[in-house]
Amino acid sequence: MMALVTKPGATRAEQLAADLSREIIEGTLPPGVRLDEHSLAHRFGVSRTPVREALKRLAGLGLAEVRPHRGVIVVDMPAARVTELFEALAEAEAVCARLAAIKRSSLELDQLEALHGEFEALKSEGSPLAIAIVNRAFHEGIYGGAHNGFLADHVMSLRKRLAPFTTAQFRLMGRPLQSAREHAIVLDSIRGRDGVTAGEVMRRHVMAVGAAWAQWAAADPDRNATAAGPAKRQSA
Repeated sequence: MMALVTKPGATRAEQLAADLSREIIEGTLPPGVRLDEHSLAHRFGVSRTPVREALKRLAGLGLAEVRPHRGVIVVDMPAARVTELFEALAEAEAVCARLAAIKRSSLELDQLEALHGEFEALKSEGSPLAIAIVNRAFHEGIYGGAHNGFLADHVMSLRKRLAPFTTAQFRLMGRPLQSAREHAIVLDSIRGRDGVTAGEVMRRHVMAVGAAWAQWAAADPDRNATAAGPAKRQSA
């Protein structure tokens, strides 16, 4: 999922919604964090009115939700529900990888190779946010290589719902290195036009992402904090 993009002449509420959606999708504001109107108004130097409007936009996008007695929080859901979504995403991405192995062009393969190289360069020293951005581009490159617009729309819809949860994996010690190894196997299968293997290893890769999220969520003591600014956890 891409963050909201504002156009020239955007209102302050629209700009705030774009800024906050980017932080949610990139994992700076993790699931469960409370989006307090007063704190956000102070942070951005505005009144509470545009903040309130921005939070309504985020809720409409499914990135935030209103909870009784807690106000607005970054979307969170029971672990069982997140697991179900990761299972659905794993199956959809497996189909994308299988089709990409069959239908990708030489240029698309070159682009995937370049993105994998960027990921490799970041896996040991890069911030979780920088790694997550390249990771998303790598996966979206596979969707494009599948050459199926309907499938791409479907998998991006699933990605949208899981956006606040997927970045968390890169805050776990060792996960970026393991993810790079998993990407390498997927890429090798796509390079060799082995659709069956590409689909299977992609399915395992996405399920590993879900398992990493569950591990991070269980160990994170700050998921119910209030967001007065970007989350402070930058590494695990």
